Amino acid sequence: MIPEALFFIFSHTACAQPALVRPALTDSLPKQVGDISYDPAIDDPAFMICDSQRVFQYYNTGSYYKDHKREIVRYFMRRFRPGPATVGQTGYLTIRFIINCTGQTGRFRLYQLDSSYQPFRFSDAIAGQLLTLGKQLKGWQPARYKDKVFDSYQYITFTMKRGRIVCITP
Repeated sequence: MIPEALFFIFSHTACAQPALVRPALTDSLPKQVGDISYDPAIDDPAFMICDSQRVFQYYNTGSYYKDHKREIVRYFMRRFRPGPATVGQTGYLTIRFIINCTGQTGRFRLYQLDSSYQPFRFSDAIAGQLLTLGKQLKGWQPARYKDKVFDSYQYITFTMKRGRIVCITP
């Protein structure tokens, strides 16, 4: 099974601010499953994380959006405009990203599957628009643990049916 499918399946089962760290082209520690390494070809070099050796997964900490799911759903449903050519687009599109210790987001990645959990590529009218909207969404709260703030991973998955959003998780 491909890593994107594994991420999708696993993701559905279930103070003082540190100094920011400039993106490194290579990290010294071995990668964990789900880590998002800096890619100079697609990532904003101005986005910095606080601790490149410690970026928590979304399920380890309390990072969240300011008003949680209700506001995220409202945000995307009000702004997403599917075109007529997207009718054949059914499946799952996940946007993964990092929320840094100051609540900024970066290192966005897309994972796309059809309704049978097979690799799929949504049209740019869908994938590009959702990615742009995701990057513009402000109001993320950084992860907190024992009165300290940390960088963390987050994701938003869209269930698409015939080019329309039918469900947004988490």
